[in-house]
Amino acid sequence: MKALTFFPSQPEVQYKMEDYIEYKPLRSSINKNIALYYQFKTQKESINSFSLIPDGSIDLLFCCDPKKPSIFLWTSPLQRSEQLDFQEECEYFGVRLFPEQGIIKLKYSMRELLGKKIPLVDIMPVDPIILEKILFKKSFDERIELFGKFVNSLISDMSCQSIVEYAIKKIYKNKGNININQLSMDTGYSDRYLRKKFEESIGFSPKQFSEMVRFQNSLAMIFKERSYNSLDIAYENGYHDQAHFIKGFKKFVDLTPTQFIENLSHGW
Repeated sequence: MKALTFFPSQPEVQYKMEDYIEYKPLRSSINKNIALYYQFKTQKESINSFSLIPDGSIDLLFCCDPKKPSIFLWTSPLQRSEQLDFQEECEYFGVRLFPEQGIIKLKYSMRELLGKKIPLVDIMPVDPIILEKILFKKSFDERIELFGKFVNSLISDMSCQSIVEYAIKKIYKNKGNININQLSMDTGYSDRYLRKKFEESIGFSPKQFSEMVRFQNSLAMIFKERSYNSLDIAYENGYHDQAHFIKGFKKFVDLTPTQFIENLSHGW
């Protein structure tokens, strides 16, 4: 079976929110940091909630309400976490960035920000002009185009490939089945240094992130095949057996694969 390319997925956003649309850009020198553009609406006087699952990524979330516009940074939790604080009757525009992204330069270590939804101005020194314009655009395509201009304005400031980006790509290539000793030997840096740089950059240790990649790849197989076979998924993603796969899945969402899909089915 062909190996899956890592993609940070948040299925509950897609299946539980109103008027959800998305666009996955082709990987290029400009778009290499961007996994997904998406948009959804919240309802009036109803519970607008869903849960985020671990994906290691960073999302920028724009509440495009002319009366109460806002821009937040959304970070990956370590375990499935319900999200409740959404403005009623608001159209949200989101940009999901790959874990190894080089766009967002934060004032704090990512370790301090995990699982949080934080006003962007509190944590990122950035000229807000282009980003604020996104809030007042009316269409999904216009917002994507403006964010592209924002990325273009930062390209000259992006540094060369970091040790974390290199190590993350090694983890992708091995589908999460690589340990920190192997990464240390391959990069020439100590285990301790790699852990420190990972936690500063993406908030997770190399081990945690590797397990997350296996989980996300398993999830992708489930959605790709629908009538999935747990043994096939376990084999393809380096789990010892079916029980090991289910245990690894539950570690991140506190549900078995079957329970998770049943939970989503209420939104389909």
